[in-house]
Amino acid sequence: MRVLSFVVVIAAMLPSIGLAQVSGNVVKIAVLNDQSSVFSALGGTEVVRAAELAVKHFGGSVLGKPIQILSADHQNKPEAALLIARQWLDQEGVDAIADMANSAIALGVNTLLGERKRVGLYVSPGTDRYTEADCNGYVTGWGVDSYSVLASSVKSLVDTGSKTFFILSPDYEAGKVAEAEVEKAVQKFGGRVIGKIRSPLGGTDYASFLLQAQSSGADVIQLNLNGPDLVNAAKQIQEFGIGTGHQKIAVSYVHQADTRAVGVDVLQGIKFATPWFWNLDDNSRKFGDEMRKITGNAPGWAAAGTYSAVTNYLKAIEIAGTDDADAVIRTMKGMTINDMYAHNGKLLPNGRVVHDMYLAEVKKPTELEVKDDYFRLLKTIPAEQAFRPLAESACHLKE
Repeated sequence: MRVLSFVVVIAAMLPSIGLAQVSGNVVKIAVLNDQSSVFSALGGTEVVRAAELAVKHFGGSVLGKPIQILSADHQNKPEAALLIARQWLDQEGVDAIADMANSAIALGVNTLLGERKRVGLYVSPGTDRYTEADCNGYVTGWGVDSYSVLASSVKSLVDTGSKTFFILSPDYEAGKVAEAEVEKAVQKFGGRVIGKIRSPLGGTDYASFLLQAQSSGADVIQLNLNGPDLVNAAKQIQEFGIGTGHQKIAVSYVHQADTRAVGVDVLQGIKFATPWFWNLDDNSRKFGDEMRKITGNAPGWAAAGTYSAVTNYLKAIEIAGTDDADAVIRTMKGMTINDMYAHNGKLLPNGRVVHDMYLAEVKKPTELEVKDDYFRLLKTIPAEQAFRPLAESACHLKE
Protein backbone atom coordinates (compact mmCIF):
# COMPACT_ATOMS: atom_id res chain seq x y z
CA MET A 1 0.00 0.00 0.00
CA ARG A 2 2.81 2.38 0.87
CA VAL A 3 4.55 1.69 -2.43
CA LEU A 4 1.34 2.32 -4.36
CA SER A 5 0.77 5.64 -2.54
CA PHE A 6 4.32 6.70 -3.30
CA VAL A 7 3.88 5.98 -7.01
CA VAL A 8 0.60 7.93 -7.13
CA VAL A 9 2.20 10.94 -5.45
CA ILE A 10 5.17 10.96 -7.81
CA ALA A 11 2.86 10.72 -10.84
CA ALA A 12 0.87 13.70 -9.61
CA MET A 13 4.03 15.74 -9.14
CA LEU A 14 5.26 15.15 -12.69
CA PRO A 15 2.47 16.14 -15.09
CA SER A 16 4.83 17.17 -17.85
CA ILE A 17 6.83 13.95 -18.05
CA GLY A 18 5.33 11.78 -20.77
CA LEU A 19 2.00 13.59 -20.42
CA ALA A 20 2.70 16.88 -22.20
CA GLN A 21 -0.28 17.80 -24.33
CA VAL A 22 -0.57 20.29 -27.17
CA SER A 23 -3.93 20.54 -28.93
CA GLY A 24 -3.65 19.69 -32.60
CA ASN A 25 0.09 19.02 -32.14
CA VAL A 26 0.87 22.67 -32.88
CA VAL A 27 0.71 25.86 -30.83
CA LYS A 28 -1.02 28.56 -32.87
CA ILE A 29 -0.77 32.24 -31.94
CA ALA A 30 -2.63 34.73 -34.11
CA VAL A 31 -2.01 38.47 -34.34
CA LEU A 32 -5.16 40.47 -35.06
CA ASN A 33 -4.63 44.18 -35.64
CA ASP A 34 -4.88 47.09 -38.05
CA GLN A 35 -2.39 46.66 -40.88
CA SER A 36 -3.76 49.11 -43.44
CA SER A 37 -5.81 51.81 -41.73
CA VAL A 38 -5.72 54.42 -38.94
CA PHE A 39 -3.68 52.48 -36.36
CA SER A 40 -1.43 50.52 -38.72
CA ALA A 41 1.66 52.67 -38.14
CA LEU A 42 1.47 52.11 -34.37
CA GLY A 43 1.85 48.35 -34.73
CA GLY A 44 0.53 46.61 -37.81
CA THR A 45 2.97 44.30 -39.55
CA GLU A 46 5.74 45.45 -37.17
CA VAL A 47 3.89 43.63 -34.39
CA VAL A 48 3.60 40.51 -36.54
CA ARG A 49 7.35 40.56 -37.12
CA ALA A 50 7.92 40.94 -33.37
CA ALA A 51 5.74 37.88 -32.67
CA GLU A 52 7.66 35.90 -35.28
CA LEU A 53 10.95 37.01 -33.71
CA ALA A 54 9.74 35.83 -30.30
CA VAL A 55 9.03 32.38 -31.74
CA LYS A 56 12.44 32.32 -33.43
CA HIS A 57 14.23 33.22 -30.20
CA PHE A 58 12.20 30.59 -28.32
CA GLY A 59 13.51 27.96 -30.71
CA GLY A 60 10.49 27.46 -32.94
CA SER A 61 8.86 24.76 -30.83
CA VAL A 62 7.49 24.11 -27.35
CA LEU A 63 6.97 20.72 -25.68
CA GLY A 64 8.36 19.21 -28.86
CA LYS A 65 5.60 20.74 -31.01
CA PRO A 66 5.94 23.51 -33.63
CA ILE A 67 4.79 27.07 -32.98
CA GLN A 68 2.88 28.84 -35.74
CA ILE A 69 2.17 32.58 -36.05
CA LEU A 70 -0.93 33.62 -38.00
CA SER A 71 -2.00 37.20 -38.68
CA ALA A 72 -4.85 39.18 -40.18
CA ASP A 73 -5.80 42.79 -40.85
CA HIS A 74 -9.10 43.68 -39.18
CA GLN A 75 -9.19 47.06 -41.00
CA ASN A 76 -10.88 48.58 -37.93
CA LYS A 77 -14.10 46.76 -38.83
CA PRO A 78 -15.62 44.99 -35.78
CA GLU A 79 -17.77 42.63 -37.83
CA ALA A 80 -14.80 41.54 -39.95
CA ALA A 81 -12.63 41.12 -36.87
CA LEU A 82 -15.15 38.87 -35.13
CA LEU A 83 -15.53 36.78 -38.28
CA ILE A 84 -11.76 36.28 -38.44
CA ALA A 85 -11.51 35.49 -34.73
CA ARG A 86 -14.35 32.95 -34.88
CA GLN A 87 -12.74 31.18 -37.83
CA TRP A 88 -9.40 31.04 -36.02
CA LEU A 89 -10.88 29.69 -32.81
CA ASP A 90 -13.59 27.39 -34.16
CA GLN A 91 -12.00 26.05 -37.35
CA GLU A 92 -8.24 26.57 -37.23
CA GLY A 93 -7.47 25.66 -33.63
CA VAL A 94 -5.83 28.94 -32.63
CA ASP A 95 -4.70 28.87 -28.99
CA ALA A 96 -4.14 32.59 -28.38
CA ILE A 97 -4.89 35.91 -30.10
CA ALA A 98 -2.46 38.80 -29.65
CA ASP A 99 -2.25 42.60 -29.94
CA MET A 100 -5.83 43.69 -30.83
CA ALA A 101 -5.48 47.40 -31.67
CA ASN A 102 -8.92 49.10 -31.62
CA SER A 103 -10.93 49.10 -28.40
CA ALA A 104 -14.31 48.15 -29.89
CA ILE A 105 -12.78 45.12 -31.60
CA ALA A 106 -10.81 44.21 -28.48
CA LEU A 107 -14.00 44.12 -26.39
CA GLY A 108 -15.90 42.03 -28.92
CA VAL A 109 -13.10 39.48 -29.24
CA ASN A 110 -12.67 39.55 -25.45
CA THR A 111 -16.19 38.15 -25.10
CA LEU A 112 -15.48 35.51 -27.73
CA LEU A 113 -12.23 34.41 -26.07
CA GLY A 114 -14.02 34.08 -22.74
CA GLU A 115 -16.73 31.92 -24.29
CA ARG A 116 -14.22 29.71 -26.13
CA LYS A 117 -11.79 29.60 -23.18
CA ARG A 118 -8.79 30.68 -25.21
CA VAL A 119 -6.02 33.09 -24.25
CA GLY A 120 -5.91 36.76 -25.19
CA LEU A 121 -2.52 38.51 -25.21
CA TYR A 122 -3.73 42.10 -25.58
CA VAL A 123 -1.18 44.88 -26.00
CA SER A 124 -2.58 47.84 -27.93
CA PRO A 125 -6.18 48.53 -26.78
CA GLY A 126 -6.68 51.86 -25.02
CA THR A 127 -9.72 50.63 -23.12
CA ASP A 128 -9.27 48.78 -19.83
CA ARG A 129 -12.71 47.16 -19.69
CA TYR A 130 -11.33 43.72 -20.58
CA THR A 131 -9.40 43.71 -17.27
CA GLU A 132 -12.09 45.63 -15.41
CA ALA A 133 -15.88 45.28 -15.77
CA ASP A 134 -15.63 42.84 -18.73
CA CYS A 135 -12.85 40.63 -17.35
CA ASN A 136 -13.24 36.89 -17.97
CA GLY A 137 -10.05 35.24 -16.70
CA TYR A 138 -8.64 34.43 -20.14
CA VAL A 139 -7.64 37.78 -21.62
CA THR A 140 -4.45 39.45 -20.39
CA GLY A 141 -3.33 43.06 -20.84
CA TRP A 142 0.40 43.48 -21.56
CA GLY A 143 0.41 47.08 -22.72
CA VAL A 144 -0.93 50.04 -20.85
CA ASP A 145 -4.28 51.37 -19.79
CA SER A 146 -5.48 54.92 -19.38
CA TYR A 147 -4.80 54.83 -15.64
CA SER A 148 -1.12 53.92 -16.02
CA VAL A 149 -0.44 56.32 -18.88
CA LEU A 150 -2.32 59.40 -17.80
CA ALA A 151 -1.98 59.73 -14.03
CA SER A 152 1.81 60.06 -14.13
CA SER A 153 1.95 62.59 -16.95
CA VAL A 154 -0.88 64.72 -15.50
CA LYS A 155 0.82 64.76 -12.09
CA SER A 156 4.09 65.98 -13.60
CA LEU A 157 2.28 68.86 -15.32
CA VAL A 158 0.37 69.92 -12.21
CA ASP A 159 3.52 69.67 -10.11
CA THR A 160 5.27 72.13 -12.43
CA GLY A 161 2.52 74.75 -12.16
CA SER A 162 -0.04 73.83 -14.82
CA LYS A 163 -3.44 73.98 -13.14
CA THR A 164 -6.05 74.22 -15.90
CA PHE A 165 -6.64 71.70 -18.69
CA PHE A 166 -8.55 71.55 -21.98
CA ILE A 167 -9.02 67.97 -23.23
CA LEU A 168 -9.29 66.97 -26.90
CA SER A 169 -10.19 63.29 -27.36
CA PRO A 170 -11.24 61.06 -30.27
CA ASP A 171 -14.92 60.13 -30.25
CA TYR A 172 -14.68 56.37 -29.64
CA GLU A 173 -14.37 54.03 -26.66
CA ALA A 174 -10.66 54.50 -25.89
CA GLY A 175 -10.97 58.26 -26.31
CA LYS A 176 -13.86 58.44 -23.85
CA VAL A 177 -11.92 56.35 -21.33
CA ALA A 178 -8.84 58.56 -21.72
CA GLU A 179 -10.92 61.71 -21.30
CA ALA A 180 -12.41 60.39 -18.06
CA GLU A 181 -9.01 59.33 -16.71
CA VAL A 182 -7.43 62.71 -17.51
CA GLU A 183 -10.28 64.53 -15.79
CA LYS A 184 -10.05 62.24 -12.77
CA ALA A 185 -6.25 62.69 -12.54
CA VAL A 186 -6.44 66.48 -12.94
CA GLN A 187 -8.91 66.72 -10.07
CA LYS A 188 -6.94 64.28 -7.92
CA PHE A 189 -3.72 66.28 -8.19
CA GLY A 190 -5.32 69.68 -7.65
CA GLY A 191 -5.97 70.93 -11.18
CA ARG A 192 -9.16 71.86 -13.02
CA VAL A 193 -10.62 70.90 -16.40
CA ILE A 194 -12.09 74.02 -18.03
CA GLY A 195 -13.09 72.48 -21.36
CA LYS A 196 -13.27 69.24 -23.31
CA ILE A 197 -14.29 68.24 -26.80
CA ARG A 198 -14.32 65.09 -28.93
CA SER A 199 -13.29 64.79 -32.58
CA PRO A 200 -14.28 62.11 -35.11
CA LEU A 201 -11.86 59.25 -35.77
CA GLY A 202 -9.81 59.78 -38.92
CA GLY A 203 -10.32 63.54 -39.00
CA THR A 204 -8.07 65.79 -41.04
CA ASP A 205 -9.13 69.28 -39.99
CA TYR A 206 -8.63 70.06 -36.31
CA ALA A 207 -8.55 73.84 -36.66
CA SER A 208 -11.86 74.56 -34.92
CA PHE A 209 -11.09 72.17 -32.05
CA LEU A 210 -7.60 73.55 -31.52
CA LEU A 211 -8.60 77.21 -31.73
CA GLN A 212 -11.34 76.54 -29.18
CA ALA A 213 -8.77 74.96 -26.90
CA GLN A 214 -6.39 77.88 -27.39
CA SER A 215 -9.05 80.49 -26.68
CA SER A 216 -9.99 78.72 -23.45
CA GLY A 217 -6.75 79.99 -21.92
CA ALA A 218 -6.04 76.60 -20.36
CA ASP A 219 -2.51 76.00 -19.14
CA VAL A 220 -2.48 72.60 -20.86
CA ILE A 221 -4.10 71.40 -24.07
CA GLN A 222 -4.31 67.64 -23.54
CA LEU A 223 -4.41 65.59 -26.76
CA ASN A 224 -5.75 62.06 -26.34
CA LEU A 225 -5.11 61.33 -30.01
CA ASN A 226 -3.26 58.51 -31.79
CA GLY A 227 -1.79 57.77 -35.18
CA PRO A 228 -2.81 59.96 -38.13
CA ASP A 229 -5.20 61.92 -35.90
CA LEU A 230 -2.28 63.04 -33.74
CA VAL A 231 -0.10 63.70 -36.76
CA ASN A 232 -2.71 65.96 -38.36
CA ALA A 233 -3.49 67.80 -35.12
CA ALA A 234 0.21 68.32 -34.33
CA LYS A 235 0.89 69.80 -37.76
CA GLN A 236 -1.96 72.27 -37.33
CA ILE A 237 -0.75 73.16 -33.84
CA GLN A 238 2.56 74.13 -35.39
CA GLU A 239 0.82 75.99 -38.24
CA PHE A 240 -1.25 78.11 -35.82
CA GLY A 241 1.59 78.65 -33.36
CA ILE A 242 -0.40 77.06 -30.52
CA GLY A 243 1.64 76.17 -27.46
CA THR A 244 4.34 78.75 -28.04
CA GLY A 245 3.17 80.98 -25.17
CA HIS A 246 2.22 79.91 -21.66
CA GLN A 247 0.13 77.02 -22.95
CA LYS A 248 1.64 73.55 -23.00
CA ILE A 249 0.72 70.74 -25.38
CA ALA A 250 0.42 67.38 -23.63
CA VAL A 251 -0.05 64.09 -25.47
CA SER A 252 -1.45 61.04 -23.71
CA TYR A 253 0.06 58.40 -25.98
CA VAL A 254 3.38 59.20 -27.66
CA HIS A 255 4.42 56.40 -29.99
CA GLN A 256 7.66 55.85 -31.87
CA ALA A 257 5.80 55.95 -35.19
CA ASP A 258 3.91 59.14 -34.29
CA THR A 259 7.13 60.92 -33.40
CA ARG A 260 8.76 59.74 -36.60
CA ALA A 261 5.81 61.08 -38.62
CA VAL A 262 5.30 64.37 -36.76
CA GLY A 263 8.94 65.18 -36.04
CA VAL A 264 10.63 66.10 -32.79
CA ASP A 265 10.58 69.76 -33.78
CA VAL A 266 6.82 69.70 -33.12
CA LEU A 267 6.77 67.37 -30.11
CA GLN A 268 10.03 68.40 -28.39
CA GLY A 269 9.76 68.86 -24.65
CA ILE A 270 6.50 66.90 -24.31
CA LYS A 271 6.50 64.64 -21.27
CA PHE A 272 4.57 61.38 -21.33
CA ALA A 273 4.31 58.01 -19.62
CA THR A 274 5.30 54.92 -21.58
CA PRO A 275 5.83 51.22 -20.87
CA TRP A 276 8.96 51.03 -23.04
CA PHE A 277 11.09 52.67 -25.70
CA TRP A 278 13.80 51.07 -27.76
CA ASN A 279 16.79 53.00 -26.37
CA LEU A 280 15.78 52.56 -22.73
CA ASP A 281 18.60 50.15 -21.81
CA ASP A 282 20.98 47.60 -23.32
CA ASN A 283 18.37 44.84 -23.68
CA SER A 284 15.88 47.22 -25.27
CA ARG A 285 18.52 48.44 -27.72
CA LYS A 286 19.40 44.87 -28.67
CA PHE A 287 15.76 44.13 -29.51
CA GLY A 288 15.41 47.50 -31.25
CA ASP A 289 18.46 46.95 -33.42
CA GLU A 290 17.28 43.46 -34.41
CA MET A 291 13.81 44.73 -35.30
CA ARG A 292 15.30 47.61 -37.28
CA LYS A 293 17.16 45.12 -39.47
CA ILE A 294 13.84 43.40 -40.15
CA THR A 295 11.53 46.38 -40.68
CA GLY A 296 13.85 49.33 -41.37
CA ASN A 297 12.60 51.30 -38.34
CA ALA A 298 13.12 51.22 -34.59
CA PRO A 299 10.09 49.48 -33.01
CA GLY A 300 7.45 50.94 -30.73
CA TRP A 301 6.16 49.54 -27.46
CA ALA A 302 3.32 47.61 -29.13
CA ALA A 303 5.88 45.43 -30.90
CA ALA A 304 7.99 45.03 -27.75
CA GLY A 305 4.92 44.22 -25.66
CA THR A 306 3.79 41.58 -28.13
CA TYR A 307 7.25 40.02 -28.16
CA SER A 308 7.11 39.82 -24.36
CA ALA A 309 3.55 38.47 -24.28
CA VAL A 310 4.25 35.72 -26.82
CA THR A 311 7.53 34.75 -25.11
CA ASN A 312 6.00 34.49 -21.63
CA TYR A 313 2.95 32.66 -22.97
CA LEU A 314 5.27 30.03 -24.49
CA LYS A 315 7.25 29.81 -21.23
CA ALA A 316 4.00 29.15 -19.38
CA ILE A 317 3.07 26.36 -21.81
CA GLU A 318 6.50 24.81 -21.26
CA ILE A 319 6.15 24.96 -17.47
CA ALA A 320 2.53 23.76 -17.43
CA GLY A 321 3.26 20.91 -19.83
CA THR A 322 0.15 21.77 -21.86
CA ASP A 323 -1.42 24.52 -23.94
CA ASP A 324 -4.72 24.19 -22.05
CA ALA A 325 -5.81 27.79 -21.44
CA ASP A 326 -6.75 27.35 -17.78
CA ALA A 327 -3.44 25.68 -16.94
CA VAL A 328 -1.44 28.28 -18.89
CA ILE A 329 -3.17 31.27 -17.26
CA ARG A 330 -2.74 29.69 -13.84
CA THR A 331 0.96 29.21 -14.54
CA MET A 332 1.41 32.76 -15.83
CA LYS A 333 -0.08 34.15 -12.63
CA GLY A 334 2.68 32.44 -10.69
CA MET A 335 5.50 33.75 -12.89
CA THR A 336 7.73 36.75 -12.29
CA ILE A 337 8.05 38.65 -15.57
CA ASN A 338 11.41 40.28 -16.17
CA ASP A 339 12.51 40.72 -19.76
CA MET A 340 13.57 43.50 -22.11
CA TYR A 341 10.01 44.93 -22.03
CA ALA A 342 8.42 44.21 -18.65
CA HIS A 343 10.44 44.90 -15.50
CA ASN A 344 9.10 43.72 -12.13
CA GLY A 345 6.08 42.34 -13.92
CA LYS A 346 3.33 40.02 -12.73
CA LEU A 347 -0.08 38.95 -13.97
CA LEU A 348 -2.88 40.00 -11.62
CA PRO A 349 -6.09 37.95 -11.20
CA ASN A 350 -8.04 40.48 -13.31
CA GLY A 351 -5.76 39.87 -16.30
CA ARG A 352 -3.71 43.06 -16.04
CA VAL A 353 0.04 42.59 -16.37
CA VAL A 354 1.59 45.25 -14.15
CA HIS A 355 5.18 46.35 -14.70
CA ASP A 356 7.38 49.40 -14.28
CA MET A 357 6.40 52.43 -16.34
CA TYR A 358 8.58 55.34 -17.41
CA LEU A 359 8.16 59.09 -17.52
CA ALA A 360 9.93 60.22 -20.67
CA GLU A 361 10.43 63.40 -22.68
CA VAL A 362 10.72 64.06 -26.41
CA LYS A 363 14.21 65.31 -27.22
CA LYS A 364 15.07 68.48 -29.10
CA PRO A 365 16.21 68.11 -32.73
CA THR A 366 19.74 69.16 -31.72
CA GLU A 367 19.90 66.28 -29.23
CA LEU A 368 19.35 63.47 -31.73
CA GLU A 369 22.68 61.68 -32.00
CA VAL A 370 21.30 58.31 -33.12
CA LYS A 371 18.62 57.66 -35.73
CA ASP A 372 15.16 57.13 -34.19
CA ASP A 373 16.43 57.97 -30.69
CA TYR A 374 13.61 60.40 -29.86
CA PHE A 375 13.03 59.93 -26.12
CA ARG A 376 14.82 60.68 -22.88
CA LEU A 377 14.13 58.83 -19.63
CA LEU A 378 13.15 61.15 -16.79
CA LYS A 379 11.88 58.77 -14.12
CA THR A 380 11.03 55.13 -13.47
CA ILE A 381 7.56 54.61 -11.99
CA PRO A 382 7.41 51.34 -9.99
CA ALA A 383 4.76 48.84 -11.07
CA GLU A 384 2.82 49.08 -7.84
CA GLN A 385 2.46 52.85 -8.31
CA ALA A 386 1.91 52.89 -12.06
CA PHE A 387 -1.19 50.70 -12.32
CA ARG A 388 -4.60 50.71 -10.66
CA PRO A 389 -4.49 48.70 -7.41
CA LEU A 390 -6.30 45.38 -7.67
CA ALA A 391 -8.47 46.37 -4.71
CA GLU A 392 -9.89 49.22 -6.82
CA SER A 393 -10.54 47.06 -9.87
CA ALA A 394 -14.10 46.60 -11.13
CA CYS A 395 -13.24 43.02 -12.11
CA HIS A 396 -14.93 40.31 -10.07
CA LEU A 397 -11.74 38.21 -10.20
CA LYS A 398 -9.68 39.36 -7.23
CA GLU A 399 -7.97 36.12 -6.19
